Amino acid sequence: MDYIQIDRTNCMEIILQAFPAFQTQWDLHLESWSPLIDRPIALDIAEFADFAIDIICLGTALEIDRLITITELMLLKGDSTIEYIFRKMFLEQIAHRSVKVGFSVTRFTRKLQPLASYHWQAMDRAWSIHPSGVSID
Repeated sequence: MDYIQIDRTNCMEIILQAFPAFQTQWDLHLESWSPLIDRPIALDIAEFADFAIDIICLGTALEIDRLITITELMLLKGDSTIEYIFRKMFLEQIAHRSVKVGFSVTRFTRKLQPLASYHWQAMDRAWSIHPSGVSID
């Protein structure tokens, strides 16, 4: 699929097309919000990050590959909001959880495509700690 620009109006639709198994979790997320309150797209992406962490921990190689593809797509074709959320929230949520809970992100990071890999490495340098918990001194 060729996308001109991904923004808050089509981001979740694209994610749900790539990950139909996310639909149940997504529906529960939507039900938790009052229709009278605007729901920030960052919280939607945070919900997807929780799903992504499950894929990293327990998913198949095919699911990991789809996750890597969708991450790169959001970084490449996302508008400034989507790109920022995936760079600063999605990737960081995965990294923080891997350090806090202690799961390996290697299944995910070793296959990252160029832009996602660049942002992951920049995060490593900024934190002075690999998300695996190993200092990079």
